[in-house]
Amino acid sequence: MKVVAGFLGSPGANEGSGESIMGLFEWFSNNKVIRGAHPFDVFAAWVTCRSKLFSKGWGDEALLADLEEYARFRFPPSVIHVAWLRSDRRRQGVRRDGTFASPLDLLPSETRTVHIRAWSRPENDAACVILGASRDEGYAAREQVFGALAGRGLDIYLPENPFYGRRRTAPSASLATFSDHVLMSLGMVWEGRALLDYLRKAYKKVAVAGYSMGGHMAAVTAAVCPFPVACAALATGASAAPIYTQGLLSWSVDLSALAGESRLESAARQRLTALIEAADVTRHAPPIRPDAAVLVGCTRDGYVRSEQIRRLHEHWPGSTLRWLPTGHFSALLTHRPALRDAIADAVARL
Repeated sequence: MKVVAGFLGSPGANEGSGESIMGLFEWFSNNKVIRGAHPFDVFAAWVTCRSKLFSKGWGDEALLADLEEYARFRFPPSVIHVAWLRSDRRRQGVRRDGTFASPLDLLPSETRTVHIRAWSRPENDAACVILGASRDEGYAAREQVFGALAGRGLDIYLPENPFYGRRRTAPSASLATFSDHVLMSLGMVWEGRALLDYLRKAYKKVAVAGYSMGGHMAAVTAAVCPFPVACAALATGASAAPIYTQGLLSWSVDLSALAGESRLESAARQRLTALIEAADVTRHAPPIRPDAAVLVGCTRDGYVRSEQIRRLHEHWPGSTLRWLPTGHFSALLTHRPALRDAIADAVARL
């Protein structure tokens, strides 16, 4: 039986169906990456791994050489102004769509305009910026999971990530180079921080949240904000390096493209780890109000390692850590109320 990039290929001509089934069972039983992971996580990884990340290699080496400096977020982003283009009243509140110019000048011109959707009610006095997860295009997924928060006193703002949706620079949502991923991450933090600064003029409390990659960037954003914010970091940990090099998402990483002519995939994996470590949340001081942070982990998560979630919890004294008995993807289907509660509770503590 042939195993390619973490999934099973078709059995050969000499392999019978019984042998194939036994081989499949043995491979799943012994594979360390998927051991203990929720079956839905494994299935999602198998489906998405055919669309490779970083298929065109590292990308802009000059940007990567200065990554440590960029990842410090030492200088405040420029002031933004949101131009609200459309507004309509729905049963669950007022829906508005708008745009603003990204404060990150490094982004390609095609992705410099940030598209954002807001759900609000006149009586709400708190707001939460909810950052998008990996391959989360548009607003539908976040609206389905978090939209009900508008009815709990919390307006929500959903910016679209650089390189996704109407901010795409290529036909696919799979980032072509690692430097594109870096620019997306930097953009999410700069744009999130600038949006929080914009919103705190109109609200008593502001928060930042997200799921998976969105949760990781929300944690970084909270850490680099020079004013108090609540934070709900959902299904994420201190470092994303193990996610891309050890967990189920590693199946989607095109290591051969990163290795290039050297064909040394182990060296490419080591460099990838070192570069992603620049975004480790523990490299920053805790947020001004770590007690207003709620972290949520999934006990059967095949993407995010539990020790990374605990590392973040330990680095943020006074933060709350909750565990859901489910996997990374299944939590979005079966534990939506718990995810919303984490955001609402974080804001209540601010």
